[in-house]
Amino acid sequence: MQKKELELDRHLKVLAKSSIIVFIIILFSKILTYAYRIIIARQYGPEAYGLLSLSLIIVGGFTIFSLLGLETGIVRYISFYLGKKDYNKVSYITKFSFKFLLVTGIISGVLLFSFSGLIAEKIFLNSKLSLFLKLFSLTIPLTILKGACFGMMQSYEKIGLTQFISKILDPFVKVIGIVIFFYLGMDIIGIPLSYLIAAVVAFLFSYLFCRIYFKKIFKINPKKNKKLAKEIFSYSWPLVFFSISLWVLHSADSFMIGLLKGVEDVGFYNVAIPLSLLLTVSIDIFGNMFFPIVTKEYAKGNKENVKQLSQQTGKWVYMVSLPLFVLLIIFPGAFIKILFGEEYLIAENALRFLSIAAMFTAVFEPSKRLILMKGKSKLIFKNTFLALALNVILNLIFIPLYGITGAAIATMISIGFLGLILAFQAWKLLGIVPLRRKMINITFVALIP
Repeated sequence: MQKKELELDRHLKVLAKSSIIVFIIILFSKILTYAYRIIIARQYGPEAYGLLSLSLIIVGGFTIFSLLGLETGIVRYISFYLGKKDYNKVSYITKFSFKFLLVTGIISGVLLFSFSGLIAEKIFLNSKLSLFLKLFSLTIPLTILKGACFGMMQSYEKIGLTQFISKILDPFVKVIGIVIFFYLGMDIIGIPLSYLIAAVVAFLFSYLFCRIYFKKIFKINPKKNKKLAKEIFSYSWPLVFFSISLWVLHSADSFMIGLLKGVEDVGFYNVAIPLSLLLTVSIDIFGNMFFPIVTKEYAKGNKENVKQLSQQTGKWVYMVSLPLFVLLIIFPGAFIKILFGEEYLIAENALRFLSIAAMFTAVFEPSKRLILMKGKSKLIFKNTFLALALNVILNLIFIPLYGITGAAIATMISIGFLGLILAFQAWKLLGIVPLRRKMINITFVALIP
């Protein structure tokens, strides 16, 4: 018993220590990310900002298809076999994943490049979008392989490095790129070019680190293991549909606003989205380290440690998110005006409803990761598909009536529905609710000021 308590204490210290590093990284990341978005929103206008937002949504869909859910499968299975110290299987998973994702990434990029004109002119009736999509298509193979590298780093608990690359290096290169292109007098083509350059730099940094730091894994000549490959795909393929459903769930608003209203309204709406997503920073702080740790503990049969880690992580996530949530609900206009300007104040009410949705996402994220730890990836897909169907129906009702505010209401309802389902299923499968009673006291303390 004492050994398990010591192990739990060690894991909590790792979570706390990594969270401090990740928090510092995210702080700089948000400064860089918002600097990039503010430059585009203020200097290029709502239409260019809307083109960027739509491009990211579309390229995100193609990226999800080419990943085939393996980004989560890599973390789950490498973490699992590291817990069992089976390095031959770790090497096999790593090499197999890299080769497979290289092929799917290239295919996906070629498809988007080929159909960019059709998507831009026939669906969104905006020829400028075509050039954006062509340049963004070149980032897909790089993003896919970077995701495989991140999965490996995450399994080895190198969370600080993945956060540095994705949260500091990548946005820093984007900011430098867009500033240079702007002062060179380039038009909106500088926006996708800055993304492409950042994707190249982030991939090269990630890949070189993995080849150098994990060289022992790459030196192993693993035996072919078709049974393991089949098992990984069996776990991962439902996550493709889960990721697609989640992508559509988070993108349906912008996508349908683009279809029903216009690119400019997409730009207004996507001012509220990144502000509300500040509430999910707590997931980045604790969640990435939480998943591999509880997976290893589960593999060892330490279910009590899994429960304690889940509840403590849930409390920390809530504590970090709550103060900002209160501010966003009370003063949404102040955040929008200071960062993006008065022109975007039309998104004020949308920000309120999206903040509630983001809070649901943060609070119930540990429940989702517990279900994934259990290996119930198909269940996650079913849950997300139900929430997606609800979201699309509500968007069709609310967007024509209330515009971007209606889209935010639809997201709030569907995300809340998904969160409650995940919490219930985590309790049914594992007997764990990653919440503590102390969170009620924390709520009252936050509300008083």
